[in-house]
Amino acid sequence: MWRRREDALVWGAPMVIAPALSLVPVAVSLLMYPAFAYARLLGLLLLPVMAVSEVAGFSRLAETLRSEFDVLSFFAVGVIVTLLVVVASSGVLLAIVITN
Repeated sequence: MWRRREDALVWGAPMVIAPALSLVPVAVSLLMYPAFAYARLLGLLLLPVMAVSEVAGFSRLAETLRSEFDVLSFFAVGVIVTLLVVVASSGVLLAIVITN
């Protein structure tokens, strides 16, 4: 049980954090201001991949949080709090880029 929860945390955390961190660069350099000829197409293809990664990561983090509160649950909650900070910062950055 512990090993399965640990594996879910180890795989789920990067699957949640990496797409959240890459949202602003993908949106700005591929969708809003394309950097090369087929940048918008690449950006549109990356968005569903990032969404699937987020959903799969959240399901793995939920598997970690299903049991009693211990150190693995503490780390999973830390990943979720980090995600909230990254999403809030991304929203502010995208708002700044859009208004300029």
